[in-house]
Amino acid sequence: MLQIRNLRNQTDLIQEKMLRHVRHPAGIKADDIFDILSNLKGTIDRSCLKHGGSAADLGTPSYRQYLWLRFLCDRKNLAMHMSGLKAFDQLIEIKAGPAQKNTSTQLKIDYSGYLYKRKTAGGITHLQINEGYIGAPIAIKQKVVDAAFSKRKTKAMQQVKAFANDDAYLTITSRISGQPIANKISCRGKAYDLSVLFHALNLKYFNAQLSQPRLIWSSARAKRRLGYFHPEIQTIAVNQKLDTKRTPRLLVEYILYHEMLHQHFGIEHRNGRRYAHTAVFHQAEKQFMGYQEAENLIKLLQ
Repeated sequence: MLQIRNLRNQTDLIQEKMLRHVRHPAGIKADDIFDILSNLKGTIDRSCLKHGGSAADLGTPSYRQYLWLRFLCDRKNLAMHMSGLKAFDQLIEIKAGPAQKNTSTQLKIDYSGYLYKRKTAGGITHLQINEGYIGAPIAIKQKVVDAAFSKRKTKAMQQVKAFANDDAYLTITSRISGQPIANKISCRGKAYDLSVLFHALNLKYFNAQLSQPRLIWSSARAKRRLGYFHPEIQTIAVNQKLDTKRTPRLLVEYILYHEMLHQHFGIEHRNGRRYAHTAVFHQAEKQFMGYQEAENLIKLLQ
């Protein structure tokens, strides 16, 4: 994986500038924030290119930050972000009230893997909210704040989770993820190169119609999870324990093919629930040449 030095610190500074802007617009201009965002994205692009890779070769947390930066390098998206940030900040101020008078709140809205996350340390409350809620109705923003400051799971939390399956939320996250960015380095394992396998499977089963997503080898610590497709960051991961010459190529191809089907079919949303393994999906899965042999190999791993 490629690394960008102090990327987290740099994005945290940008978050602070954004919060200062919505609280005191005369202090720092939105155009200045846009320039800072654009310059940082450009620095990341040049650094990745210099090392023969792309932004998709960054570790997952850094890659999420890159996608967030890219999203905000569109002035309309940035304006929507700032408007949503201001709304959340005002709601938090009302929610905190006198009980929190000795505690300041640091608010961040980014593209983390959380819907929201709150912790308090040293008299400062840190609240991180997913960018997907930036364009949510004020009532949903209020529920996010209510859930974040609640000591137990509440009806507000249920509504927060439900909105994450709403078209409004999914539209934002889809715009952030954008077109898949192919990685060039982190797809290469010790025994198998996922990009080579992807292109062969893409040609054989999908008429080369799939765009190469980010292909990575995930942690081998996940014993049961052999692979996954993460649509929010256009990433297919295959368990690192399979990256060995002892693992039959057929098995690695089958796991990758399974995740490519998720990329192809997407996820159905019905009545607030997500469905990934539909009847059509299972039918297509059985079209893999060597399907039964691959299934038997998986059983031997368990």
